[in-house]
Amino acid sequence: MSASRHILLWLMVITVYGCTPKIIPFSSKNFADSTFYQAIPQITQKNVRIDSVNIYETTFEEKPYEGYYVIDYSEVNAQNDKNILHYKPFKGFYQTLYILKLVTVPKDSITIYFSLKYNAFDQCVGFGPSYLGYTDVAKKSLFFYNELYTRRKNFFNLRKSKLPLRLYMNADELTPFDNINIEKMIVEKSFEVGNNVVIDIHRLFRDSSALRFRYLNAQRIK
Repeated sequence: MSASRHILLWLMVITVYGCTPKIIPFSSKNFADSTFYQAIPQITQKNVRIDSVNIYETTFEEKPYEGYYVIDYSEVNAQNDKNILHYKPFKGFYQTLYILKLVTVPKDSITIYFSLKYNAFDQCVGFGPSYLGYTDVAKKSLFFYNELYTRRKNFFNLRKSKLPLRLYMNADELTPFDNINIEKMIVEKSFEVGNNVVIDIHRLFRDSSALRFRYLNAQRIK
């Protein structure tokens, strides 16, 4: 696996293997729950009321592919059909990645990257990486400056992690209520060799739409 692909999977997708994961009663319906975002005004230090959320999603699925004359398995974008072996039906673990654009009063550009892990029976078994940032529509870019984690006590809510983060996502398409297609990612982390890493999605996957998020719906916060 190339260094760029390894970094991308670490940033965007965490593969689930090993012992049987515990089932978690979480789904995209939780995105409409106000308690999920209750710490966001404090983290962003902005006095905003979250009115609704616009949801964009894409899915990475565990699929068989040909790797040097043997069958290997990897998580690939479900929209990307290249290099996948279709010799038999297969359904494994998968992850749904989300871009959550919060609609706030007063108006802001708060954006959350979030991911959920599922088993082959469509049961949620965990949370992947989660980041907080903002969207610049004019520049077709997203910038994430805080890593988050999901805390579950009496309810699910997002909390700020102490880990450092500076992650840029540049898009060649960023159309509200349609698609967000990420073409490049720039990672700045103090413990990375060289400090700055550029991930070219087209070069990495040989597919310019390998990280395309499609608009799902809007949910009113309750």
